[in-house]
Amino acid sequence: MEHYTKTLPYELELTSRVLHEAAKCYFKQCNFPVSPEEFAILDCLYLEPDIIQIDLAKMILKGRAHTGRFLKSLEEKNFIIRKPVKQKNKTITKNIITPEGLKLYNKMREQMDKYIRETNPDINIQINDVIKLLQGIRKNCTDKFDIKFD
Repeated sequence: MEHYTKTLPYELELTSRVLHEAAKCYFKQCNFPVSPEEFAILDCLYLEPDIIQIDLAKMILKGRAHTGRFLKSLEEKNFIIRKPVKQKNKTITKNIITPEGLKLYNKMREQMDKYIRETNPDINIQINDVIKLLQGIRKNCTDKFDIKFD
């Protein structure tokens, strides 16, 4: 049997941690006013404007409490507004990107896309294949072990 530190799960975890730290450094270097987690939330809200906090937490693989803190921070920075809405006899909170938040999101996305293309010109063609592969691995593990992030 292979040593655990030579396995795919371990290599993926190490790579994920390094990429997360690199993203934090890049965000700081670019003076982005949000964290990578907050940017991920803006991205999710951009793609699915009607998403509620519990589903957002599942998308970014964070607990509801962590997600709530990120949402509160984005609201304090005026990048989103949180609006209570009555829906089927209960009140849910809609998280809506403000015009300022949308402007920031588009600027950051454009700048990050350009950076990735310039620094990894040979890898761009393969990135979509790698993403699909990783999504499949994640789904298989999530389904097999009934993994939930609450």
